Amino acid sequence: MLFLFEDHAIDPARRELTRNGAAVRVEPQVFDLLIYLIRNRDRVLSKDDLIEGVWGGRIVSESTLATRLNAARRAIGDDGKRQRFIRTAPRKGVRFVAEVREQGMPARAGDASRAEGGAGPPLPSPIVDRPSIAVLPFDNLSEDRAFEIVADGLVEDVIALLARVPGFFVIARASSLIYRQRSCEIRQVGLELGVRYVVTGSVRGSGPRMRVVVQLIEAESGTQLWASRYDVESGDTLDLQDRIAREIALELEPALTKAEMAVVRRRRTDNIDAWSHYRQAVGTIALCGWNEESIAEGVYHLRKAIVVDSSFALARALLALFQAFGANLSLVEDAAAAKDDALAEAERAVAIDPHGSDVLGYAGCALADVGELERGHELLDRAVELDPSNAQARIALGATQVRLRRFDLGIDNLRLGMRLSPRDFRLTFWGMILADALVRADRLDEALAEASSAARRDSRLYGARIVVAWVMAKRDRMEEARQALAEARRIRPRLSLDEIKRFFGSRAMAELTVAWE
Repeated sequence: MLFLFEDHAIDPARRELTRNGAAVRVEPQVFDLLIYLIRNRDRVLSKDDLIEGVWGGRIVSESTLATRLNAARRAIGDDGKRQRFIRTAPRKGVRFVAEVREQGMPARAGDASRAEGGAGPPLPSPIVDRPSIAVLPFDNLSEDRAFEIVADGLVEDVIALLARVPGFFVIARASSLIYRQRSCEIRQVGLELGVRYVVTGSVRGSGPRMRVVVQLIEAESGTQLWASRYDVESGDTLDLQDRIAREIALELEPALTKAEMAVVRRRRTDNIDAWSHYRQAVGTIALCGWNEESIAEGVYHLRKAIVVDSSFALARALLALFQAFGANLSLVEDAAAAKDDALAEAERAVAIDPHGSDVLGYAGCALADVGELERGHELLDRAVELDPSNAQARIALGATQVRLRRFDLGIDNLRLGMRLSPRDFRLTFWGMILADALVRADRLDEALAEASSAARRDSRLYGARIVVAWVMAKRDRMEEARQALAEARRIRPRLSLDEIKRFFGSRAMAELTVAWE
């Protein structure tokens, strides 16, 4: 179904917004907000309606809500004064007021894999040599939001356990979680993620009791292959994910159950406030990208999470990563202090939870980014051993291996990480990292293709333009190098050669100096 209004068209299934036939880039949550407004255009939507419908009832600040509404208006050429499309009803809420036509259209499996300049990433190639599977977020059917944390943890552990089974290809959690806020047929999920099987589930709780229902579905046909129900105490889930993973594996391939699957026991927080702050920090980067404001807001929320729960290792590890990135990208005022904080928080996180793949992935990446390459590599290697589906750790491991001059191995891990999470909000950033690795390996044609693709997909990603300029400089095409650098500096006026050196290295800075104007 297409939604048409004036010169705009919105395709919910393919998550595309076009204006006069040209693709308009929209952040995922802003797109969800637009769809929610359009589908409920018959009424005024209050703040609570928006939070429940778009954010699933999670804590959202007034400023965040206003920012997303303004972004939705900008995406469709609206503004707060004219309000042609999204009208504010004072003290009541907002309503989508444009005349909308709904137009049905046949499904076309190949459309989403068109040219790379499109609004979203192309469909990945399906995995044909082994069972491929995606575990979607479990629905929380209870009013108690505490069960949402239990459901998320259960999904994470089932993913991690299945990924450890030899022969399985399991999609990373970040790409699975985008379907929390999307109404999408299972077949479409299979197409978008390139998988043959999809796991869905629900959690319903009452007091200390919890019921978990899990289904295994063949994506192409929508046929349910297996289903089971579990009634447990809500605090007794550490063995439950192992039982679910084993039964899924038995259904898919009996021989795979011979593999020994160790239970991945992550140390999570049971505090909803701490978890909400952590989620807001992650969401800030997902929606706004890496910039001074998003780093500051993310660090703020992570520090609040740690104040609420000082043993929240995942928040400490992500704080270390934010500080390391902030220092390397010149997004914090005191880079030296940020690096010291990254080192300290990374080691604290690992000391609290030395067996959590996500903790090790964030901490290892932070340590590698501040120059502790061997220590970072050690943690990242452990992270992917614990959870082979951890795309972030796989990407960071590959980037670290490239910096250690293990080019082929590093590039292979970078490509695998991107394939593990084909709908990840970090995909364009990872494409830039891959392009940088390819330049270092002197694979310039591949580097230019990856950097150009990342630049087309994210108009704010100035780093991709720097890689393009680097390739052109190495080929003595200085005018094109200058043009790419000029575009990077237009996006980031504060860009300097020192900043390029901090993130891309002294070799990149030296080879780009001649093109710097």
